[in-house]
Amino acid sequence: MRIRTKTILGIATIELVLLAILVGSALSVLRESNEAELMRRVQLGGVLLASAAKDAVISQDLATLDSLVIEAMNSGQIDMVRIVDANGMILAQRGNAAILARPFHKEAHPDLVNDGILDWASPVSAGGMQHGEVQLGIAIAPLTALLNSARHWAAGIASLEMLLVALFSWLLGSYLTRQLIALREASKTFSTGNFEHRLPISGDDELTQTATAFNLMAQQIGESHVQLINENLMRIQSQQSAEQAQARAEDIASQLKEIFTLSPDGFASFDGEHLIKYVSPAFCGLTGLTEADVIGINEIAFFDRLKGRCIEDADFPDFARLHDNQTSLTDRASVKKQQRQIIELSDGRILEIGLRESKSQTVSQILYLRNITHETEVDRLKSEFLSTAAHELRTPMASIYGYSELLLAREFNPDEQHEFLSTIYRQSELMISIINELLDIARIEARGSLDFSITQIDLYDLLSEILAGCKPPTGRKCPQKPQHTTPFWIAGDRRKLTQAISNVLSNAYKYSSDEVGIEFVTSELSAHLIGLRISDRGIGMTAEQLTHVFERFYRADDSGKFPGTGLGMSIVREIISLHGGHIDIESQPGTGTVVTLWIPAAKTTD
Repeated sequence: MRIRTKTILGIATIELVLLAILVGSALSVLRESNEAELMRRVQLGGVLLASAAKDAVISQDLATLDSLVIEAMNSGQIDMVRIVDANGMILAQRGNAAILARPFHKEAHPDLVNDGILDWASPVSAGGMQHGEVQLGIAIAPLTALLNSARHWAAGIASLEMLLVALFSWLLGSYLTRQLIALREASKTFSTGNFEHRLPISGDDELTQTATAFNLMAQQIGESHVQLINENLMRIQSQQSAEQAQARAEDIASQLKEIFTLSPDGFASFDGEHLIKYVSPAFCGLTGLTEADVIGINEIAFFDRLKGRCIEDADFPDFARLHDNQTSLTDRASVKKQQRQIIELSDGRILEIGLRESKSQTVSQILYLRNITHETEVDRLKSEFLSTAAHELRTPMASIYGYSELLLAREFNPDEQHEFLSTIYRQSELMISIINELLDIARIEARGSLDFSITQIDLYDLLSEILAGCKPPTGRKCPQKPQHTTPFWIAGDRRKLTQAISNVLSNAYKYSSDEVGIEFVTSELSAHLIGLRISDRGIGMTAEQLTHVFERFYRADDSGKFPGTGLGMSIVREIISLHGGHIDIESQPGTGTVVTLWIPAAKTTD
């Protein structure tokens, strides 16, 4: 039977069903719209009140909070207002005492209310930190009363209509109502997001076809919904990946910036058109050029400005030489040897300059500068030291070699042999002394104070030990020990200080024929230092000689009359300096020399 026939036969039943659907939908819409309005009102009120109370919550301004609570209650739409801090302590509240006394439970929907009051809470946040929250309570009794009234009116109207169509509804009501009710329930289920629900299919009339079409629509919408969710997930993942990549890029850029900022070497990068794109802070510090001086200029102009900072007429490598040197580094088959390119600035600093090419489109090449002033000076001093050491060793070696050759070449009487062997022995002792002192200097320079064993020492006792082992030249007496009853406590290495004091005593005896004096001194300017003064009345030194006294292999008397290596005072200065002290020397030619060793006093506790 077709639907048209059913419509003719059952118009009353159809009207009843349509009325039922209309009333049910109206009530549902009425309920949902009122609930939505109630939720919107409480959420908006909570957000506005939380925003208004934010500063007061942070500053704990209770008067302002109380004023805001009273103002909210005066709106007549809220039954309870409470503001609490992050620890849950109540800062302000207003409302019915019974409502305030009951436990607060935030409800996301009026359907979840079981005590007649819809509770809602809005956080009070600032700077990503929650400082408290605003709690609102609204009675749902008016909403319930409204819905009940609407149901009563709808029931009355429906009852009246049912009486009018009762004669027709009992004929086809059971059949048509079942299909329509199923369609209505499916629509409600579908509206909640459940796209898996399907209508049962039976018969072959228009309602069945409608149910089939509804099921097909639900399937397509469900598939579209799933696809949309997947696309949203993919978009979120892509966005997260992009943010992570950006964060990594920013982190790498930050690290590179810090590396270039902290690096002592200077860098200048060129873009694809060979224009200066970036110069590091170290580059500006080394050359005296600023970013404004070089950014955006080409290679030729850049090198002209860099050359202007160098010594006039000095050898300055051009780009061709730097490119050629860079090529020799990458071409292993090339027979060219890398040449160290050096420029000398007008202020005396010496810089190593180099170039590295890149295949990147944004950076074509990087020029780097390294300050090698100290390294160059060290190399010069090393060469000078080795030359001097070789010269000093060659003198005793020549004597040893010459006398040994004489002894091997011919016969000598015992007295002459003894004289030659004595000379060989003395020169061997001198060589051993030079080598030992060279080793001492090398060890001190390499290890610094790491080899020192610092202890608390009574300088008076240390001096007594040194004088007890004193072996003055024949016919000379050991120095007179100064008389003191109070200890002179210093912090130092006993063995190294013994070596330093012994070297000074040895020089005092070597360059004088009179007695040597020793005394303890203190300084008003340096109360933390204790001085040991050793004086002689020997040949003395000029002011010019005094300026060289600590140089290695330097001897004030170069006549050869006084034996020695010229390294003693250099070792003394290294030892005293590593102890944190210093040396004062006063001398007059023909009058004598006074050497004062200033050594830090030990820190004592009362």
